[in-house]
Amino acid sequence: MSDLGLVLRGGEVMDPVSGRQGRFDVGFDGDKVAAIEPSLDGSNAVDVAGCLVIPGMIDLHSHVFDGIGEGVSTDEFCLQRGTTTVADGGSAGYRSFRAFRKITSTNQCRTLSWLNLSSIGQIDTRVGELMLATYIDVDNAVRMAEANRDLIVGFKARLSTYVCGGSCLPIVRAVREAGERTGLPFMVYIGDSGEPMTEVLPLLRPGDVITHMFTGRKHGLVGLDDKILPAAFEARERGVRFDAAHGRNHVSFPIVETAVEQGFLPDSLATDITRITGANPEFGMPLMMTKLMSFGVPIEQLVPMVTSNPARSIQRDELGRLEVGGIGDATVLKVIDGPYTFPDVDGRSRQTNRRVVSVGVVRAGTWIPAA
Repeated sequence: MSDLGLVLRGGEVMDPVSGRQGRFDVGFDGDKVAAIEPSLDGSNAVDVAGCLVIPGMIDLHSHVFDGIGEGVSTDEFCLQRGTTTVADGGSAGYRSFRAFRKITSTNQCRTLSWLNLSSIGQIDTRVGELMLATYIDVDNAVRMAEANRDLIVGFKARLSTYVCGGSCLPIVRAVREAGERTGLPFMVYIGDSGEPMTEVLPLLRPGDVITHMFTGRKHGLVGLDDKILPAAFEARERGVRFDAAHGRNHVSFPIVETAVEQGFLPDSLATDITRITGANPEFGMPLMMTKLMSFGVPIEQLVPMVTSNPARSIQRDELGRLEVGGIGDATVLKVIDGPYTFPDVDGRSRQTNRRVVSVGVVRAGTWIPAA
């Protein structure tokens, strides 16, 4: 084989789609994966021995409308922390999506969007974007999504009372209508909703996403009996997907422990990163993996949660896989030993002896070391 543009040498490759796992060199030519072999020649080689090489990580729920609201720069806050693809979680509504497209067009990190059901998106979250019915415009949301299918992966609605007022059920029905008219999924943000999840979950379709599944706020997925709601298991059976976005308020250790003990693991992990959380340089997808790992979830189960599973949720099956001829994105992680203490959103502390860190990424065939 001719000299490759880039070779990741000596890493432990783990691709959940093909099932490939073992020590391989991964070669890139241009923006594609050119070879995965036990040994490859290449003048531009990066030694990743002792590291895990996985498909480029996908953050299913982030806020990256840089300069608007609490949005961050993808290239600084996501790409340099191990993520090669982000799906913005509703920062833009139809009134601001053209600006979102323009601002993100030069991002090196692949940037997609869940379009907010509210026309104004999340420009100023001091007042809920769905408080006024005039901001709920299904027709224009549908038109914007149809015209921008290269970037818009679905619709987003926050169901908390501080966003939509009292009942959240009209919001769920409206965002479902947008999804049905376009054939796209929708994502709903839970915690502090007006109605319990037993009333919300039956309205979700196969492929729709619940985010903030580890929230400890009112009307989450754990009932008064400290068990995952039967309605959540039923929703998963019919294809509803569950995302564990972190954010500022939505990872409670008792809820994580309950979910793990009862076998209700996330389909995907996400950051819900904003300027506030992103100010912590350790905040990112590897931290989410570390938190789940500390509850006994093995790395083999975590990798699909940050690669192939979120790719399926955004209907981008070409992502989240590491295969010859495929997209030249990869994330290099390392599991390091040593005591590490981290908090949940309610101030509880937890210590672990192993943590996941990002070493760097390959994005479109270019090596970018971690910050």
